[in-house]
Order: sequence, then structure tokens, then C-alpha cells
Amino acid sequence: MGHDRNRIDRPSKSDRAGYNSVASTLKTIGAVASPKSDVKLQHLSGPVGIGRIYYLLFQSERGWQLALWFSVILNVNLAILNMLPIPVLDGGHIVLAIIESIRRRPVNMRVLEVVQTSCAVVIIGYMLYITFFDLQDLPFVRKGLDHFEAHSGRERYANAVAGMRCTEACGALKSCRDDET
Repeated sequence: MGHDRNRIDRPSKSDRAGYNSVASTLKTIGAVASPKSDVKLQHLSGPVGIGRIYYLLFQSERGWQLALWFSVILNVNLAILNMLPIPVLDGGHIVLAIIESIRRRPVNMRVLEVVQTSCAVVIIGYMLYITFFDLQDLPFVRKGLDHFEAHSGRERYANAVAGMRCTEACGALKSCRDDET
């Protein structure tokens, strides 16, 4: 049984895809964290957006293959996110274990409760924020929002015209009062 050196020397397509996925995830995290970036939290997808992506993937002829590929990429990305040193995630637990091993005593429970609760609230808040934008991207919601915006746009125009009329009328009334004095 010989050793196949080509396999070690050249990464396969799936190895490159995995590397690209990890690199892309890290770039996205950096872009979301950077105030100079155009990538914002509302550009990310949560459970609703992911469900929509699966729906769109299954519309394709090769839907099962695409959905399986997407599931693998999604799980790799979630694993990367889970290893971030945020206290309620696994990466945070690893950091906490390292801190406890350096200090040789456990972290104060009250401090731990406050930090983990606040981080959990922030993460849940981000999830709700992202889900809010995901819901707006659904076709039936988008149609309703477009209809509402078109309707409210006409109302704003009518209110602006009415406001001009009111301003003109108030100006005329003021000049009449000035003439009477």
C-alpha cells in the first residue's frame, strides 16, 4: 500500500470549498463588525431567510444536491460562529475554562450570570432584528409593503399639498390681520 502524495500536495475541490467557506464567514464577521463596511446586520439571514433559501433551492432541478451542499456550508459556518469567544457560546466556555485554570479558582457566579445573561439577551436581540428584515423579504410581505408604501406615498403628497394650502391660508389670514391693525 503506497502513499498517495498527490492527495497531500493538492487540495481537492471540496477542501478548497471548505476553506473558502471559512474565509468567507470570517470576512463577513469582520465586515459586520467594521463601521466602514457596507455589510450590516440586516443583510444577514436568520431562520426565516434560511428557510426561504431552502425553498428556493428546492425549486431547482438539482434541489436536493443544492440543499445538501447548503446544509454543509451552513453547518460549517455555524460551527465557526459557535467557536467565537462570546460567553454563552462554546468558544466563550473554552475561554472561561482557560481563565479559571489560570486563576486556579472559579469565576464569581454573580459576574458569570450577569455576563452570560447580557450576552444571551444581545444574541436574541440580534436574532429578532435579523428576523424582522427576513420577514420583509418574503414575497407576500414585500407585496403588502410595496402596496402600503405606494398608498402612503400618495397620502404624503396629499398632506404636503394640504400643508401648503394651510400655510398659504395661514399667511393670507396673517396678512389680513395685519391690514386690519
